[in-house]
Parts: sequence; C-alpha cells; structure tokens
Amino acid sequence: MPKGTPDAKLVVFGEIPEFDQETQAVYQIGPVEREDDIYVGVEIRYVELDEGELEGFEELN
Repeated sequence: MPKGTPDAKLVVFGEIPEFDQETQAVYQIGPVEREDDIYVGVEIRYVELDEGELEGFEELN
C-alpha cells in the first residue's frame, strides 16, 4: 500500500505449511479484517484423483 493511504490496513498472508503434494492441495481462504490488519489464511484440502490421473503420474516416474 502506498505511504500516506488514509485508514489503510496491512494485509498479512498466512504461511503455506508442509503438505503432501500427492494427496493434498493448499487453497487461499477469504480475508478476515482484524483490529490492526487484514489476514488472508490458507487451508489444506485432500484431493481426489481418478484412475486416469494416477496413470499419468506413474508415467512420469
């Protein structure tokens, strides 16, 4: 944010935690306005792969 922006709050982004890239994905969740800043968090979700997608990964190895 530019200096001197009236009533502006700092935007803080959550750190991406370690996760299993084969079975999980990290998504950004909506911003939450807090007293001194705006926090944008992350969420880990399990992903579902079908058989065709799994075969594609096996070909890369």
